[in-house]
Amino acid sequence: MRGPKASPRRLLTDWTTTAGVAGDGLAALVAAADSVADAIHLATLGYEVFVLDADTPDDAAPPRVHVVDVAAADVPDAWHGRFALVVADAATSAQVVPCVAEAGLLVVVDDAPAPPDLAPGLVEVVVEVGPDPDAPSVERFRAVHARL
Repeated sequence: MRGPKASPRRLLTDWTTTAGVAGDGLAALVAAADSVADAIHLATLGYEVFVLDADTPDDAAPPRVHVVDVAAADVPDAWHGRFALVVADAATSAQVVPCVAEAGLLVVVDDAPAPPDLAPGLVEVVVEVGPDPDAPSVERFRAVHARL
């Protein structure tokens, strides 16, 4: 388990760097296993981040990171269309697609190969497959989808 003191996944941090991602005043949702570190990274980019995590208490998270004990399948309807950026894994991506705001992005990082129908209703921007920078012997994918 990675937890809040772990490093964020480089497949996410490399993308935010190369894409010039900035979240000043925007909301992000992180719905991937062991992803509090990813949420903390997004908060450093200016996002107000909500992370779905039943194991980490909210008081262990830094400012602008809100840990909520909600499963991806149970996100409230009030969250639909609210998040400029949603980060997920293959298991949760389809469940959190409704949360992606108009002109928002869904980024999915998981083990390769990328399954079909990762983001129903969204437009595929790019899918990249290759060695994980954190574990080069493991092949992973990073997929970016947009709500246009």
